[in-house]
Amino acid sequence: MVELLYEHMFDHGDTTQLTLFRGQRPAPSGSRRGRNARMALRLDQMADIAEAEAERLRGLGDELGERRAREQVRDARRSAAILRAGPTGVARLMAS
Repeated sequence: MVELLYEHMFDHGDTTQLTLFRGQRPAPSGSRRGRNARMALRLDQMADIAEAEAERLRGLGDELGERRAREQVRDARRSAAILRAGPTGVARLMAS
């Protein structure tokens, strides 16, 4: 299906020029994730990095640094779960 899409409008003195783009829109991808799912994935990656950092700090004997890293892991995982739960599941998650 061919659609006319407005690319942009610009002014040439006393006349306005409208440029049209004739083409097809890309087919929607079934694997395209929503914003919440992408952010939850990013938070999971941050949690994995913080978990590795906590293990490294544990090996170095830095208890305070390890504790901070573990808190980051917990917070990132909790935030990701809230994003995945959506508006209806947040109350249930907060109660647990």
